[in-house]
Amino acid sequence: MKKVLLLVFLVMLIGPVACKRSTETGEHHTAKLGAEAPDFVLRGVDGKEVSLSHFRGKMVLLEFWATWCPPCRATVPELTAIQEKYYGKGLVVLGVSLDEGVDLPAKLSSFSKEFKINYRLLIGDEETERAYNVSSIPMTFLIDRNGKVVASYVGYVDNLSAVVSEHMDKTI
Repeated sequence: MKKVLLLVFLVMLIGPVACKRSTETGEHHTAKLGAEAPDFVLRGVDGKEVSLSHFRGKMVLLEFWATWCPPCRATVPELTAIQEKYYGKGLVVLGVSLDEGVDLPAKLSSFSKEFKINYRLLIGDEETERAYNVSSIPMTFLIDRNGKVVASYVGYVDNLSAVVSEHMDKTI
């Protein structure tokens, strides 16, 4: 927990930051404000398939991240708090991991336990990464109950829960 607090402090001290991705995603940006969020089917850490369309009727906070990214790690406590506060009010947090390597489900499961993550972790793929034009992480999208992108953020967002609260208050 001390590591997380130190990361949060450092990120707040130096301001908004993001981790650059080494993969070039091109100009396939279809996740535009007001447009329908691109659907996907990804595997969860538990091995079960999850699609974005499954959550139609709920607000979705979709974050692309990786375990090696300090700003991503600093966002975890806030995402956990958002999930806890709004899950019963129709919001779901989904973390799409862009980690690579062998045995990702075990690695992400261990990370989830260490950081007490209470939201669904998915294993990302290049197709989904391209569809959302992920060039830096964390990259976060707020998707409304109709599947439309209502907000997007690149990098660490100071007080993300306040931003989400504003959108949630409009839909409750």
